[in-house]
Amino acid sequence: MKNYKGYIIYLLIISLISLIIVIEYNSFKNNRGVVRTELKAQQGILDLSNWDSVNNPLHSLNGEWLFFYQQFVLPDNPDTKNHSAHGLIDVPGLWNSFQYQDEKIGSSGYGTYKLKVLLPPDHKEKLAVKVPDMSSSYRLYINGEEISSNGTIGTSQTEELPQWKPLIKTLNTNSDQLDIIIHVSNFHHVKGGIWESIVLGTEEAIYKNRELNLLLSFILVGVLFISVFYYLVIFSVMQSNIASLYLAMFSFMAGLRELLIREAVIFLLFPNIPFSLMSKLEYITVPSGPILLALSLYSLYQAEFPKKFLLTIVTVFSIYIIIIIFTPLKIFGPLMHLYLIFFIIAFIYLIFVTAAATKKKRPGAGTLLFGTFSLLLTALIDMGYVYKFHNNYDLAYTFSIGLIIFILCQMHSLSLYIADVFQRSQRLAKAEMAFLQAQIVPHFLYNTLNTVIHLTRESSEKARNLLMELSNYLHGKFDFDLYNKNTFVSLEYELGIVKSYLAIESVRFNDRLKVNYQVDEQALSCKILPFLLQPLVENAIRHGFKNNPEEECIIVISALFQQNGLFLSVADNGMGMPKDKILALTKGDSNELGTGLYNINQRLSAIYRTSLSITNTINMGTTMSIKIPLRSDKSNVKSNAS
Repeated sequence: MKNYKGYIIYLLIISLISLIIVIEYNSFKNNRGVVRTELKAQQGILDLSNWDSVNNPLHSLNGEWLFFYQQFVLPDNPDTKNHSAHGLIDVPGLWNSFQYQDEKIGSSGYGTYKLKVLLPPDHKEKLAVKVPDMSSSYRLYINGEEISSNGTIGTSQTEELPQWKPLIKTLNTNSDQLDIIIHVSNFHHVKGGIWESIVLGTEEAIYKNRELNLLLSFILVGVLFISVFYYLVIFSVMQSNIASLYLAMFSFMAGLRELLIREAVIFLLFPNIPFSLMSKLEYITVPSGPILLALSLYSLYQAEFPKKFLLTIVTVFSIYIIIIIFTPLKIFGPLMHLYLIFFIIAFIYLIFVTAAATKKKRPGAGTLLFGTFSLLLTALIDMGYVYKFHNNYDLAYTFSIGLIIFILCQMHSLSLYIADVFQRSQRLAKAEMAFLQAQIVPHFLYNTLNTVIHLTRESSEKARNLLMELSNYLHGKFDFDLYNKNTFVSLEYELGIVKSYLAIESVRFNDRLKVNYQVDEQALSCKILPFLLQPLVENAIRHGFKNNPEEECIIVISALFQQNGLFLSVADNGMGMPKDKILALTKGDSNELGTGLYNINQRLSAIYRTSLSITNTINMGTTMSIKIPLRSDKSNVKSNAS
């Protein structure tokens, strides 16, 4: 119940943080920070003559703009009259589907956008415009004055110098009309035109909007890079926890992406960053996300994450990263549409994996499920804006909120996982100490040596063989170093110790002890924890046949492959055990039955996350079974014994 309380508390904390973000977002909207889109341009004219710039200081310049294809029309050129335009084009939107001479113009080309904005005749506020990046370069004129530009426009790829950099410019005009002309060229991207909203507003509101966006970017980048440091510290202390390294890399790529989008903070750090490098970095951050998240989840929840699906995700997205690195934007850009579909599919599968881990009560899985779902949901909202399923500018970067929630969930999940590893290591340490103490069984040695002494009078050969079996048994039984290092041994090695033990005990049973081995030949080479079978066999002889001095005693030892696992079992036809004794035995509470099976349970839980299964019928026998999950990797196959 304690674990559930902690789980509920952390979920409440995450929900509270999410609620605070929503409240802050609504507060931002109510404080006149929202970009209005109610009024749209028609036939190249946007009528804002009734615009209330006091209560609604920001308005997008969305709608129908006049478009002049293959022309850079200057503000004072008479060809800018409406009748000479080649048509109307939606802003924001791509010009790829624009019809010119009954054909789509495609992505490459150049042209002029024109819009007339009618302002309130008595407006007194100083105005400014927030101009996003365009594909792939532009020059902006307002009322005949060049206001801003990005890169160098051109009529061919060699003339054009692309650049993606959002800008803010103050308008030095008191006119009640804005004649806006934008020259745009694109010869480097698969999408051409003005793909985001241009925002007009009061100077104060425009700069406040930018400051809020910059603040959010800096906060998010700070959280992400702090999490990078956090995960690297964990990895430096626990290098076996490879998930922390993958999560550090994931946070780094997410932080890098935040520097490249929104207000393009990267230009504050590197003003002269080349366009090709910036575009490649921005695109690489997309496929790297599923790769790193999948690797981290596989490290945490291997039982729920088949390796073949991991390899599929890594391979598919790695191919795209290679394409991005070695090809120009014209080639890797169009593939993003396809890979966004793969992106969604991959994240849905990762949600399925975390849901399966949650169902099995894996530590931290529930929290990570919540975070992964939030990340996918906000990513879909962002994609909806990019592909114009919605035009809400204020929801254009919802992914940032999802990323914050995901990072918090990620940290919490890893903390729970580390705490679980620590607790299991403590239980394992206690089991090791009890196990080492349980190895020394004086009465077994006394009885065996007395038997050897007795046999020397009857048959020196039998005595010699018994001593050899005892030597082999003690060599494996008291190899504490092998046990303490948790070195895996082959099943064949483990059976060798069992056979020596049974050879010794069979002398005491006067040939009444019969052993039947049902072992798959391939299973002999499988690596398992040492001393798993011998305690089960010892328990069967010491307790199963305790009150059976005359009847035949049968033990069946099995090692079979079933359902992606190796099944080991020891069955006897002894007296069986009452349920209360089985419960006491598996909990280590029975002085009479010893601590051997309790220790096995602890070791199975710590290493394989499984447990000993006991089926029992009074006066008919007991079967003890272990399922060892088979792993496709070779990290658990090192052995000092064969």
